[in-house]
Amino acid sequence: MIHLHLILLCLIQGIGEFIPISSSAHLYFLTHFGDYPITSLDIEVALHLGSLLALCVYLYRPLGRIIGDTFKSIFTFRVTPGFSMGLMIVIATLPAIVIGFFVKCYAALPQTFFVIGVSSLVFGVLLWIAEHVNKQTQPKITLFRAIMIGVAQALAFIPGASRFGVSLTAAGFLGVQRMAAVKFSFLLAIPTILGAVVLTGFDVVKNGQMHTLLPLWPAVLGTFIISLLVLSALTWYVKRCTFKPFAFYRIVLGCFLIYWAYTHGFAH
Repeated sequence: MIHLHLILLCLIQGIGEFIPISSSAHLYFLTHFGDYPITSLDIEVALHLGSLLALCVYLYRPLGRIIGDTFKSIFTFRVTPGFSMGLMIVIATLPAIVIGFFVKCYAALPQTFFVIGVSSLVFGVLLWIAEHVNKQTQPKITLFRAIMIGVAQALAFIPGASRFGVSLTAAGFLGVQRMAAVKFSFLLAIPTILGAVVLTGFDVVKNGQMHTLLPLWPAVLGTFIISLLVLSALTWYVKRCTFKPFAFYRIVLGCFLIYWAYTHGFAH
């Protein structure tokens, strides 16, 4: 049962992190519908670490270009394309850091079926509209667009919102070409997921659970493999299709969860 639980966790994290459906929401479903225990902090670290490693491997070329151009800019005092992209990623991450700190300390929303349902419905509708109105006239991410996408990404702290989904939605309303939006969202996920690993890892150490991390290497490896496959599949998909099927799924899911909350109690 424990092994099956870990496999399901790896599948949900690997798939849900990089498509606009919210991995955290589906992990919550697994806990309540599958009669599994609440995901512990050490498992959260392992799952996010697997996703982070997959991103770094999949994006090794653009990451290498960003790092190389950054050093080149430092030593030559010239702005390079990679340096500009790295700077935009840093700036776009700042809203999530500020808002995330505020939410964690003062205004965390409860993770219930009703909250996740409303979030799924609202963001599903917004993603549908963004896909419908996006003329894809902007092939590049500018500083202004990066900031707007970064601000939107901060909404992912709402349970069920989907970090990847809100980034794509913002890019869609800004007219960014779908592939450019996906690539930037992938890069933007690296500092975000890294922050989650560091903060959750700090809590694990503080709670004296450090010894439980090493036995979870299968979760890291499983999430890593699944995430790599999903990243490759999504890149193939984006070249041919829109995100409307995912938006439709989220709208239907949101309606179902709101109904479930209404019939079973809003506190669940």
